[in-house]
Formats: sequence, structure tokens, C-alpha cells
Amino acid sequence: MLSAEPLPQAREPVEPVRHDLEFESVTFRQGGRAVIDGLSLSVPAGQRLAVVGPSGAGKTTLLRLLARFHDVDEGAVRVGGVDVRAIRTEVLMARIAIVFQDVYLFDGTIEDNVRLGRPDAGEDEVRAAATAARLDEVIERLPGGWAANVGEGGARLSGGERQRVSIARALLKDAPVVLLDEVTSALDPVNETALHEGVERLMAGRTVVTVAHRMRTVRRADRVVFLDGGRIVEEGGHDELLRRGGRYADFWEISTTSAGTP
Repeated sequence: MLSAEPLPQAREPVEPVRHDLEFESVTFRQGGRAVIDGLSLSVPAGQRLAVVGPSGAGKTTLLRLLARFHDVDEGAVRVGGVDVRAIRTEVLMARIAIVFQDVYLFDGTIEDNVRLGRPDAGEDEVRAAATAARLDEVIERLPGGWAANVGEGGARLSGGERQRVSIARALLKDAPVVLLDEVTSALDPVNETALHEGVERLMAGRTVVTVAHRMRTVRRADRVVFLDGGRIVEEGGHDELLRRGGRYADFWEISTTSAGTP
């Protein structure tokens, strides 16, 4: 990690004033393979986009490029009309809340980890974020409550409990753009229900891109894109894509049949 070259920073940075998102002819290669291949896509401010597709299609990579974890090889990724390479890292990060499946918590208390979202937040704001994420239920049953140590990486909490901390942190941050890598796909029903309520609060009124595995997430999206091989195969509304009877419709049938219910 120490030997990794940092991404270059713009000499004359630009600060976006809008919260729409755009991929323009983006190609991103990794290991000699095009993970994203000439992709163009836009998400208007305040809308929800669901990204679905088979494993290895490049879904999570889209989120990582928006957060500028990597730079594209061709094309441009824009937030508020500004290329992410022209935005200072701290300015870009202030506008984006990220919740991925693999949550990393730092060795410290639950409160320490929630406050990472906004360190200067008041106590009432921190408690409100915890309640919205259903984290207060976890705190009540842990010895030490808010002062309970989570261990390195959050090892002393279950996967669902770590996700609640992550969602509380994102709620406290109150960023206008939310990136979600479906956080409920491998959880038990109790944690899934709790997290779903927190995620709904997190997405309200924000520009959202979510990698969706659960079909109810897809149905609530304003638009759906089906990704395969780093390219958009189909896009449109949920009902519209079902009527077409293409790749998305097949994916929906297989997913809902295996789950038992839509």
C-alpha cells in the first residue's frame, strides 16, 4: 500500500454545484482485460439507478470509478458535470456516501466508527443516524453500548451489525450522492429487514447508483441498466424491460424463481 502511486490531483480544481452523474465513453482495463468497455450512461440528480447483471459484468467497478478509486483509461466520469479527475479528493468524497458489501470498521468504539461520517456532528445527530439505521438495537444489547469496541475490521460484530454501522455512518454524512453495492444480499431475514429500512432512509432525495441483487431494490429504481462484459446490454424502467422479454426479463425470472417471491 505504501508503494502505491497516489492518483494525480488537478492543478486548478473545479468544484461541482450539481449532483447528476455521467459516464462518457468510459473504458477501464484491469489485468489486460476491459472491465468497462466504451460505456456511456447518465443519472439525473435525485434519481435512482439500479445496475444488474451476471457476476464479473463490471457492476461494482462502476461504483468505484464514480468514487475515483481508479482513473479511467478512456472517456470521462463526471459528477455535477465536472470530470472527477478535476475535483479535489476531499471535495469529491464529501459529496459521496458509499456502502459496500464488505464493510471495514476501525479498531475503536461503535461511536468512533459512526462519527467517521461527519466528525463534527452533534451527539443528537449521531444518535439519530444510529436510530435510522436500526443500530440502536445493537448498541442496547452490547456490553458497553456506544463504548463497545468493535475490534480490528469490526471482528467483534456480525456482518449485519457491521452493515448497520456503515449505514449509520453514511446517514450521518448526509451526502447528496449515494453508492450502494447491495448490502442485504447475504444477510439473515432480521438483519435484511432492518438494513432495508435504513437504506431506504439513506436513499431518500439523493442521487443513487446501486448494484442490485435483491429484486425489490430493482423495482424501486427509476431506471435499470443490465450490464454484461462491461457494456450496457439493456436499459429502461423495470416494467418496460420485462415487456421486452430480453436479458433483463430472463434475469428477473431466474432471480425471483430462486428467491421464491419477487
